[in-house]
Amino acid sequence: MFALPFGEIYRNLAALARRRPRQATPQEHDRIVTAFWSACETGDVNALMSLLDPDATTLSDGGGKVRTALHPIRGADRTAHFMLGALSHQPALEATLQSVNGKTGLVLRHDALVSAVVSFQVQREKITNVWVVLNPDKLRSWNHHRDR
Repeated sequence: MFALPFGEIYRNLAALARRRPRQATPQEHDRIVTAFWSACETGDVNALMSLLDPDATTLSDGGGKVRTALHPIRGADRTAHFMLGALSHQPALEATLQSVNGKTGLVLRHDALVSAVVSFQVQREKITNVWVVLNPDKLRSWNHHRDR
């Protein structure tokens, strides 16, 4: 059996921790997501791409009930164009920055009905993951006030 001395194990763990991407602080996360939405509103693809990690991934969930991307969207360019394209088909969309899973995200409404919830992972000042939930079943809790 091969065993490393404790000091070597500690150094290896410290090196791994340094390589792990740093999660954004809540303030950084808010700032990046706010800038993301501002770029979406103005249609500024270059500003949007500057906020995205080159390897950003976007996953969307329509639950088979709402048309959406069937596969993950990878890359800053493809993510930026996907988001702008999806939003351009929704001219009467109202967006608010709200807490989504404990972090700032986007809640998109059409005629006061939540039609999408977007959450983000931000690391090193860049958006690395975007999750877009469009599945009406999963949005039911966001629309519970309409059931009354």
